[in-house]
Amino acid sequence: MATRTMNANLGGTFRKIFKARDIFLHDGTSLRRIRVGSGLQLFAVVAALVTLFWSVFAAAQIASAAPAPANADVARMQREVSAMRADVAAIKQVAQQRYSITEREIRRLGLKPERLARDGANQGMGGPFEPVVGDRAADPNFKALFMSWKKLETLEQGTVAIPSMEPVHGTSFTSGFGVRSDPFKGRAAMHPGIDLAGPLGTPIYATADGVVDRAEWNNGGYGNLVEIDHGHGIQTRYGHLTRYVVAAGQHVKRGELIAYMGSTGRSTGSHLHYEVRLDGRPVNPIPFLQSSDYLQSVQRRAAAATQVAIGGPDESND
Repeated sequence: MATRTMNANLGGTFRKIFKARDIFLHDGTSLRRIRVGSGLQLFAVVAALVTLFWSVFAAAQIASAAPAPANADVARMQREVSAMRADVAAIKQVAQQRYSITEREIRRLGLKPERLARDGANQGMGGPFEPVVGDRAADPNFKALFMSWKKLETLEQGTVAIPSMEPVHGTSFTSGFGVRSDPFKGRAAMHPGIDLAGPLGTPIYATADGVVDRAEWNNGGYGNLVEIDHGHGIQTRYGHLTRYVVAAGQHVKRGELIAYMGSTGRSTGSHLHYEVRLDGRPVNPIPFLQSSDYLQSVQRRAAAATQVAIGGPDESND
């Protein structure tokens, strides 16, 4: 008696799956039959399995080849972050040191740094908006560095308004600031500036950047007068001029020619009467003429920026 085995069942199943099959194709005119044998079917299955297994194997190889972050790479990145933070701290310290030195020089002239910062923070600015991307915008170190340099920049830009050079070269100092004997009336009078004597027609220069308030004849004793507004409540006056070469409303730069020396108004001879005024009140110009090389270098960076005779205006009519 014959018995059926499992192998026989498998063989039967195999033969059923891969038995020859007929495929009918109709080309529009006739019907054609194509016979696909078991060998061709078996070959197609084997090829599909080989392709599948190869794809899985290649994907596994690629995944295993991707390097995990090595400890050396992590340490290197940590060192780079630490170095960047150290650079930020160093730059911030430089800004603070420069601010302190500039502030000290400004106070030495009798000025408050707040005077220079109060008007200049929002002047002459513009441009397209470019937001800071990434975490730096919220980083406290980045914010502190930005604010330190902004504070320094505002102060240094403000120093352009400080008169800090001689308005005329090669002259003699003939009269100082303060109470003196009036050369015409012979009694004590306030002299709101200094007198610098020189030959008629000696060139006279603006001592700081600013806008000409007036260039005109003055009946109060100045004669031909040029007055420049430097902003922040700071003005300079240049009196007794033989003529001026600027006009009201004109922008002038530090060191720019504005007039020529003369003896007009209440004057005993050719000289320049020079004043510095803060909020309309005259102050001694001498400290401004003697301002340090440091402050002048700051101004240059922010802007990139003999005959004895005396006289003076009548303070009661200026």
